[in-house]
Parts: sequence; C-alpha cells; structure tokens
Amino acid sequence: MATSALSWFTGGDSKRPGVLYPHAQWWFLLCIVLTWVGFAQSYFAQIRTQPLLHHIHGALMGAWILTLIVQPILYQQNRIRLHRTLGRWAVYLLVPAIVVCAFLMLRSMLRFTHIPPMFVNHLAFLDVAGLVLFPLFVGLSVWYARNTQLHARYIVSTVVLLMPPALVRAAPLLSFLRRSFLFDVNLIIGLMSFVLLLLMVDDKRKGKLYAAYPVAFTANTIVGICANFAQNWGWWHALTAWIKG
Repeated sequence: MATSALSWFTGGDSKRPGVLYPHAQWWFLLCIVLTWVGFAQSYFAQIRTQPLLHHIHGALMGAWILTLIVQPILYQQNRIRLHRTLGRWAVYLLVPAIVVCAFLMLRSMLRFTHIPPMFVNHLAFLDVAGLVLFPLFVGLSVWYARNTQLHARYIVSTVVLLMPPALVRAAPLLSFLRRSFLFDVNLIIGLMSFVLLLLMVDDKRKGKLYAAYPVAFTANTIVGICANFAQNWGWWHALTAWIKG
C-alpha cells in the first residue's frame, strides 16, 4: 500500500512516456492550498493592514508556484516551446524579484521585529540560507535544462525549500504541535528533509539516484541544524548587522 501511494505521488505507474511526475501540478496546487492555510490568520485575515512589501512578496511567491503548476501541464501536452518560454520569463524576471523582495523582508524583520533575539536569529538564518539555496537550485535547473531528470528534481527542490514558512504557521492547527515555535520550526524542517528522503528512496527504487535530491536533502538538513546555533556565532551577528544597514 505504501509503495502504491509513493508511485502515485511520483507518477511511477504512469503510462505516459517521457513524463517524470505526471501528477506534479496537483502537488504544487496542494502547496498553494497549504500556503493559504498557513497564512490565513497572519496575513489574509489582516490583508488590508499589511505593508505593501508583504503584498509584493506574497504575490511573487504565489506566481512562482502557479508557474510550476502550469509548467508540468505544458510539458505533458508536449507544448515544449511554450514551456521553455514561460520558464525563461520566470527565471530571468520572477526569480530575481523574489530574491530582492525576500532580502527586503529579511532586513525589515531584523530592523523592526519585537520577537526575542533567539527566535530572530533562528528565522533569519533560515531566510539567509533560502536566499542562497533558492536561486542556486533554480540556476542548477537551468544549467540542466536539457537533462529532464535533473531539471525537474531541482525545480521540485525549490518548492520543498519554500514550504516551511507556511507549514510552521499552519502547525498550531494540530494540538500536538503547540509545544513551542522553535519546536515547530525544527519539526517542519525535519519534515522537508523526510520528504526529500522519500524522493531519494523512490529514485533508488527506480534504479538510479540522481544528485538533485541528495544535494537538497544535505543542504536542508545542515541549514536546519545550524539555525539552532546561529545566535552564538560572531560572524552571524556581523552579517545580520550588515543586512540591517
């Protein structure tokens, strides 16, 4: 039963030739739903009072996931030229805008937040890592654009990287996840590593373990662990002071 569920998740039982993950659009759509649930109270319920920067950030992130919903559909329909054109627009316009906006969001948090320094350093470390890993994974997907196996896996890795903020906010909806904020953060980061581990197991089951998921798994796990110790590092405080300006 578990094998059948994993096959449905990854498209292992698909009859369509050349389609790596024929159900990808539905999983990316689920990501949008989970994002809405996660930010329902902290953003959408207060949308009229939120700063403009938050609106731009949300719109850009939503646009990225929407792009990833459309892209598999275009690929499955063999509309490769449109698939590549949309991909180029997303990479050269949307991704830089996401990175710049995320940096401004990070700087705003460091300058004006009232939450305890321990929490600030933990979250800021994850954000800085995301500012590096997100464009890195996108860049790798572009580098391997002609290699469908690696291209698709690096794109999937960007979504895994982007989900923790929404999932952490959604975690308190489950009573057993109401222990502490940092507990929820570490749990969700661990969950993302577990998802990547499942994808690695599926690759191995199919006969070949490609580099993308091990790279993403290693990066996500190391970042998640190191975030717990960032407040004790002098170089980190120097970096955050520079970001604050």
